[in-house]
Amino acid sequence: MASRTVRATCTVSVADAASGLLLLRLVAVGRAVTAVSAKNPRAEAVHRLRVSARRASATITAFRSLIPRRQRRWFKNSLRRMRHAAGEARDLDVFAARCRESSSAQASGAGATARRRLTRLLEKKRPETRRGLGAGIADLRTPEWEAQSAAVVAAVASAKTTETIAAFADRRSRRFVSRFLARLDHRLRDDRDIHRLRIETKKLRYVLEAFAAGMPPSASAACDRTLRRLQTRLGEFTDHAAAAERLRLWLRREEFARVRQTLVAARRQESASAKRARRDCIRWWTASRREAIARQLRRTLEGKTA
Repeated sequence: MASRTVRATCTVSVADAASGLLLLRLVAVGRAVTAVSAKNPRAEAVHRLRVSARRASATITAFRSLIPRRQRRWFKNSLRRMRHAAGEARDLDVFAARCRESSSAQASGAGATARRRLTRLLEKKRPETRRGLGAGIADLRTPEWEAQSAAVVAAVASAKTTETIAAFADRRSRRFVSRFLARLDHRLRDDRDIHRLRIETKKLRYVLEAFAAGMPPSASAACDRTLRRLQTRLGEFTDHAAAAERLRLWLRREEFARVRQTLVAARRQESASAKRARRDCIRWWTASRREAIARQLRRTLEGKTA
């Protein structure tokens, strides 16, 4: 029964599959925008906005040949603005969560006291980052989002193509994976390389997720596991680096000496942690590991997931 369902799904036209998925992704973004528009939204709502915006952007990239250029550009720009608007709030949430965990693990001593002080300071900064997020998406909380969403879904649904989602997914996924593998096959040298690789890993993961309806479930799951592990491994460095950079920016705006002292100490610690994580990442990213990841992705596209 399951195999018949998979075969039936794969014979659906790419226009029908893409329009249905695009509608789901854009509705999810609209709901996320509404959630973060509430007063002092929760950390999970901010995270959901960034993830839903990335998924929607990846879906537009995946099916770009079916989407009129003007609409594609409008959504790409709008979704990029959403992600950037949520950046400071999300960085603070991730950093604050790590500080709370560190404080709980180290119940006493000077380090624990400093972490608790920093955690309280971050909580005070939380409303400020939420106001920045609200201002950044203010003009996207309008009927225009719904109107633009309906228009692009209608345009995709009416696209003149007889190709099935299975054929389209096979052709396009190979192209995206090939591009990723070309970027994959080099050493990590600095912060920019690590950050870029993590971004590219996220993009590929979400694009292949958009093609899931046209891929065997086992192949889709294997790709997702491989890319998720790589994203997580690179994330330790990027979390520390993002925290250090955010602290640097907060320091430029801070006037009170005691608060500055706390931020300086925290930035020094995060920079040191980022340096260690960078070194570990570069050592971990060996030629054999790169080849193992590339081999897994190639095998997945060939239908061999073992």
